[in-house]
Amino acid sequence: MKPSEKLSLILGQKLGESRIIDDPDILDQYSKDKSHCLPSMPDLGIRVKTEDEIKTVINEAVKLDVPIVARGAGTGKSGGAIPVSGGIIIDTSTMTDILKIDRDNLIAVVEPGIITGEFQKAVEAEGLFYPPDPNSLETCTIGGNLAHNAGGPRAFKYGVTTNYVLGTRTVLPNGEVIKTGKITVKGVTGYDITSLLVGSEGTLGIFSAATLRLIRKPIEISTLLILMPDEQSAGIAISKIVAAGLVPRVLEFMDSSVTKVLASKGINGIKSNTGSIILAEVDGTDEDFVEQDVLRLGEICDNAGAIDILMARHGSEREKLWAARRLMSDAMAETAKFKISEDIVVPRSEISKLLKGLKDLSKQYGVNVASYGHAGDGNFHVNVLWNEEDFKPEKIIGDIFNLTLQLGGTITGEHGVGISKQAYITREQSPALIAIQKELKKTFDPKNLMNPGKIFP
Repeated sequence: MKPSEKLSLILGQKLGESRIIDDPDILDQYSKDKSHCLPSMPDLGIRVKTEDEIKTVINEAVKLDVPIVARGAGTGKSGGAIPVSGGIIIDTSTMTDILKIDRDNLIAVVEPGIITGEFQKAVEAEGLFYPPDPNSLETCTIGGNLAHNAGGPRAFKYGVTTNYVLGTRTVLPNGEVIKTGKITVKGVTGYDITSLLVGSEGTLGIFSAATLRLIRKPIEISTLLILMPDEQSAGIAISKIVAAGLVPRVLEFMDSSVTKVLASKGINGIKSNTGSIILAEVDGTDEDFVEQDVLRLGEICDNAGAIDILMARHGSEREKLWAARRLMSDAMAETAKFKISEDIVVPRSEISKLLKGLKDLSKQYGVNVASYGHAGDGNFHVNVLWNEEDFKPEKIIGDIFNLTLQLGGTITGEHGVGISKQAYITREQSPALIAIQKELKKTFDPKNLMNPGKIFP
């Protein structure tokens, strides 16, 4: 009897047969995520509902040397939840409780399976705000956000997931539960294990709960969709916005390739002479201050040659302006048979060099390279699109990463390394640094059973 079959019998007795997932169709869903990585089938899945159940599954799996992969909604873009070594999937998607919302201390305690967007709505109903906003927030889970240290458009002003994680409850590969962090805003006792776990892509343990920092909900929000004649003028506008000390919560950029597709579909009335787009959003607790910042931002873009500036202050009107950003990825995918998206980051001062370098690579390889993303913090989603089935994208992807690193950047800003970028991590990190991380992995997971085959080549 295979170890996974024995494990299925043991867990069926301990947790109930209904928790054991061996249906081929569901296992096929577990074999992939939203990345371009090849699927890999798990031997079985276990749907857990409590921390004790996670402990039970891990303890029994480790006894039998069965690989373990945690999974939430499967919206990852780097192959992080793909079970490349087979084994079992621990599905935490049914652990969806908000255990506490503490208005006095501005914290919340949640289980890992809660959908990020649903959690945001719950805290906003209390007049509070959880800023991290990955693009898949309507489907992704808090546990997955922690595992990959997810970002989003609002990161320019508010930061990424790790800036809002005060602590965790994490089940280690030995079945022990550790409580990391604190509920206070400040605290420097010992090593910062919470920050180590956030972004570890499920290779060190499985989250059973998280203590998250909240802030007061902004009262006023204004969204601006700014149509620019070309990429250079957009770059000038973005630089001047930052130099002026303005900190919009969103400062997004779309290059000419993206803009051309959006214009062809008539989204937001984008004109054919538009060469690039800036999407900006300003928020705050004072209407007058927000209005002043909107006027200053609009003036800067106008002076940089804006063709048109569309502005909205109310929910439904703002959502219409966001349509350009929301529909962009799908619209681009329709233009070619094949598409790969990478999430690189460069210093803001190097954005213009990045865009020029990407255009040069597009010409060199004869494929379309389209870029959009979070210009405020230099995080760009670079899309390589092609139609020829025999085209191999690995070389241009490698050159995109080389360009990024030459400009002082990093190969991933919010998607993680997973398996999609593990072959490139040695270009960014030294052997000594990688060795230290491998030793940390060995300390947490001496049998290398927790999400094996990820991050490091």
